[in-house]
Amino acid sequence: MDWSRSLVVVLSPDSFIRGLGRRIVDELLSTGCEEVAARVVQPGSLLLDTIYDDLASRRIHFGTYRYRAIDALYGLGPSLALLLRGSPGIHRRFTEMKGSGPLERAAETSLRRRFGAVNTILGLLHASDSPEEAELDWRTFFVREWNNLGRSDLPESHTRPATPGARVLADLLDRPPGAREDRGFLQVRDQFRRTVIAHLWELVPSSGAASLAEGLAEDLAVPGGGPLDDDLVTRFAESLEGAADLLVRRALTSRFTPDDPPLDVHRLWTSLLGYGIDVDPWSRAVLSTSQYFPPLVHPGAGTASALTPAGSTHG
Repeated sequence: MDWSRSLVVVLSPDSFIRGLGRRIVDELLSTGCEEVAARVVQPGSLLLDTIYDDLASRRIHFGTYRYRAIDALYGLGPSLALLLRGSPGIHRRFTEMKGSGPLERAAETSLRRRFGAVNTILGLLHASDSPEEAELDWRTFFVREWNNLGRSDLPESHTRPATPGARVLADLLDRPPGAREDRGFLQVRDQFRRTVIAHLWELVPSSGAASLAEGLAEDLAVPGGGPLDDDLVTRFAESLEGAADLLVRRALTSRFTPDDPPLDVHRLWTSLLGYGIDVDPWSRAVLSTSQYFPPLVHPGAGTASALTPAGSTHG
């Protein structure tokens, strides 16, 4: 394989949860690159361990928070790996095309920004940035056999059965209309707050319940809807002092962005189950990853604005 003109692109689970997989594949193949191979993978923790072992051997360390964030991403479902071949310089062109590095610094014309990625981790796709990374991605997503492992070691196979092609596989993986996830960061956070308030309402002391109920009714009566008022949410959280778990009260008022101290979300989800609240997988992934990687707000099609600044990252 001539890696100077070959690269691997991986469409991550958020592409298909949001019904964008086929559209992204069409854009990738419209560049004139040859599709050499396509493969559906849902690797789980074995893939993550191998990726981080490879990075550690090259002394590239991103911290445990990034490990957990990628785990949250790949835990959402299957991904689609494509091996593409083009002309020399393909890595630079695809790096610009996808929007590499921190999402909030990517060009508005990049795939990640145009298709409304949530943050750098929930960034819809990964593409090899160099010939060396392309070969590593090939070995990670194509050479190793991740499905139905029967023993602890990782068998290797260089042969793959014929597939119907990337477009057909993307069509199969995309959620159909009506089942697609269209909530962005602000919608997820607001729904999380509404759900917690609804479940914990009976814990509010009677002395403050009437005032909170009146404020909530006014807030929800705003024409066209909108997120709950921050002051109201804070008052509600304060009213639960001594009646609800401290972590749950902190989560109610948390912005879930790098501006706030991160919450132990794994303990949070467990604590919420004690109140009968089961946070859905998409909300868990959005809120947990946005604590470290600034989420973008998408006020309209094709536009995005960063909520907070961020440091550099690898994408």
